[in-house]
Amino acid sequence: MLKINVSFPEDFLAEIDEIAKEEGKSRSKILREAVKNYIKNYREKKAEEKRKANIQEAIKIQDKLRKKAGNWNGVAEIRKWRERI
Repeated sequence: MLKINVSFPEDFLAEIDEIAKEEGKSRSKILREAVKNYIKNYREKKAEEKRKANIQEAIKIQDKLRKKAGNWNGVAEIRKWRERI
């Protein structure tokens, strides 16, 4: 495991120490858990943004196809082909 130096305001560090004491964990453990949760939330946020962008792209494609198709009725077309069989 690597060690790094991080600067925190004193009151912030006091709060971290209080939580660590209450939970019976080291300061380092509390900070590792916090960073792990941050990374998890960040990745989830990015995945959600990508999902929304993909949905918007799909909507644009559907709109273009709908415009190109005009008044074409896909359901009626399928029924017509079924009747031939």
